[in-house]
Amino acid sequence: MAMIGMGIDLLENCRVERELAHGSWRPADGIFTAPEIAYCEAGRKPAARYAACFAAKEATLKAIGIEVSDLAYFRETEVQEHNGQYGVILHNRLRSRSEQMGVREIRLSIAFAVKHTGAIVVLEG
Repeated sequence: MAMIGMGIDLLENCRVERELAHGSWRPADGIFTAPEIAYCEAGRKPAARYAACFAAKEATLKAIGIEVSDLAYFRETEVQEHNGQYGVILHNRLRSRSEQMGVREIRLSIAFAVKHTGAIVVLEG
């Protein structure tokens, strides 16, 4: 497979904690989907999970070449976790756009540290 796009994002964990304290990242009509909110809230450290999801969403949008003009783009980028492995599923406009680009595989890696959380996404076709 050939690489079609790549995106990276690095996020300060204290920013996530501030956003969560204000309650602005939890509503299902905001940045996260209902399943992502359920996943993040179920963890021992919800802020770390929210940071991972947000960084993965940003990296994915960068890899596709989308400038976020509407929060729905964040909800169209859904991060899933299964047995410690993260993945990305695209919905609606982003799914169509990725298909037009020839994307067959989305590879996601997330790194956690005390002060930062980062994600890298590689689109392959």
